[in-house]
Amino acid sequence: RDVIAERLLLLENEPPRSRYGRVFVGSPQQARGRTFKVVFVPGLAERMFPQKPHEDPMMLDEELRVPLGADLAMQQSRAQAERLLLRLAVGSATERLWLSYPRIEMAESRPRVPSFYALDVMRAITGRIPNHEELQESAASEGNAGLAWPAPADPAVAIDDLEHDLAVLRELLAAEPAKVRGHAHYLLQLNENLKRSVTARWGRARSQWTPFDGVTRVNSNTQAMLESQRLGTRAYSLSALQKFSSCPYQFLLSAIYHLEPAEEPEPLQKLDPLTRGALFHEVQAEFFRALQTSGRLPVGEAAIPEALATLDEIVTRVAGEYHERLAPAIERVWRDEIAGVTKDLRVWVRRLPDAGDWIPTYFEFSFGLPKDLAAVGRDPHSLVDPVLVDGRFKLRGSIDLIEQKSGATILRVTDHKTGKNRTTWKTVIGGGGTLQPVLYSLAVQQALGATVTFGRLFYCTAPGGFTDHEIPINEANTRTGLEALEIVDRAIELGFLPAAPADGACNWCDFRPVCGPYEQKRVANKAPEKLGDLFALRDKA
Repeated sequence: RDVIAERLLLLENEPPRSRYGRVFVGSPQQARGRTFKVVFVPGLAERMFPQKPHEDPMMLDEELRVPLGADLAMQQSRAQAERLLLRLAVGSATERLWLSYPRIEMAESRPRVPSFYALDVMRAITGRIPNHEELQESAASEGNAGLAWPAPADPAVAIDDLEHDLAVLRELLAAEPAKVRGHAHYLLQLNENLKRSVTARWGRARSQWTPFDGVTRVNSNTQAMLESQRLGTRAYSLSALQKFSSCPYQFLLSAIYHLEPAEEPEPLQKLDPLTRGALFHEVQAEFFRALQTSGRLPVGEAAIPEALATLDEIVTRVAGEYHERLAPAIERVWRDEIAGVTKDLRVWVRRLPDAGDWIPTYFEFSFGLPKDLAAVGRDPHSLVDPVLVDGRFKLRGSIDLIEQKSGATILRVTDHKTGKNRTTWKTVIGGGGTLQPVLYSLAVQQALGATVTFGRLFYCTAPGGFTDHEIPINEANTRTGLEALEIVDRAIELGFLPAAPADGACNWCDFRPVCGPYEQKRVANKAPEKLGDLFALRDKA
């Protein structure tokens, strides 16, 4: 497609034989031998007409064309060919000639510069060569269009529908609102897309919550769908539930509608955070399985050298599989990325003896995952069905590590993190954004029938400082986790999942093209009463 795109764009169609009652539109070459009373020549802008002549990179003029002496085209002849096109276009006019150039580069929102052909024409008319600034000022005063409003002041001189409508709007905006009320309504009748867009912006700008803000109420069309999406009806992963506190509308689009950005295949330049995290977790799980199979768990200080050797073998194997799958574009960058991952993993292994009498027992323990995900690298004790927490809420997921206290039956649940540690000493669910420690612990208690005393976040990379955050699974923290689930379930039940982002949430949202960049400012003008549950969730430590 890229090879023939320019050819298709400039494809010339021969006009009908009968010229009468028609407007001829064609290239200067097609105008050869034809005459017209009035001729319009558009596009006299720099890098448009004339085109900048280029040498053939495979057959340069001085190195190959001149020695061949075969009368091949050179730079001078290429420039003459471009000038001939202007002469053909200008020479076909018998009474009147119009020359124009686009003053604005719409794609890049910057002004264009007239080409020197336009200056040549001005010299032929006035007897002197004007400078670019003089010609640009003259064109600006004639067209009266700018970057802020690319349309003339008079709708009658607009060259297309877009310029005409913008020119009309300019006049209406300058007039008294009472005198011109409804005068632009014709635009909504002409363009259905514009009508939908304007109606949506009007609805979202109102202080009341409307369907344009997302799902904001239950009706006959949404009731059955919402009931089927409640937490007691279908299973959710904790990563999906965490999106609710970030923005209920993001949760709706992602977890309920199952929308996601389209993947665009491109060469891997460097590891993105998701791929790095997946590789990191896979190595950790394989490492624990290898040590468990050989009876080398838990890892003590004396066993560190042997454990590091095992880790290096696993990193080499897993990284090789990822290399085969991802086909990185730059080998040196890939090696540096893997070296960084290996460095973090080696520090993580050296910290394992700090676990004391906690013995790693289950690795990548999953429950309720689809068969294609549950079959890959999961703990053999994993459950096919989701877990019902507190007899009300269905959860699914995969837990990085479950440890058992030596000489006891109590457990500790650990979720490995590869990012920065943003927790504080009082973090339990992090305003609904850190649900894993508490809710994974409740799921394990239900699934394995054992008591979980702690849920833990272990930041096992240099950005996270190799720190951990341990949360006791007591009555108060359990209640906090369950309240988070109740709030999400209640929002689905009541059909209230609007765009109401937390601070900075829009910066990293995949659905920003759907909403736009100003949702947080817009929501500030909405009635806050219906957001009470959401604010209460975000206020929970």
